[in-house]
Amino acid sequence: MSDEKLWMLNIQGPDDVIAAPSKDEADKVAAAFNAHWGAYLAKQRAASIAEGKDPDNWPTVTAIVVEWDSTPAAHASSVKKYWPEYAQYLTPHP
Repeated sequence: MSDEKLWMLNIQGPDDVIAAPSKDEADKVAAAFNAHWGAYLAKQRAASIAEGKDPDNWPTVTAIVVEWDSTPAAHASSVKKYWPEYAQYLTPHP
């Protein structure tokens, strides 16, 4: 039996939603997104502390995978328009 559910990333913090082609791809991109932003924010918070500034000015940003909550047509449109940007988190960057 095939899974007919549609999936998305919910970027908590800015509360962005991005439709994903599959749950598997959504899970992989969420993990890569969280690793990237977790490391970046840790560096920024450490720099703030070193400068005597409040590290809490760097908010937490986390991607979670949830079921799509709109129409299949809207999902298809969102995947086409926005997924390529988020799929780039799977490509290592220097």
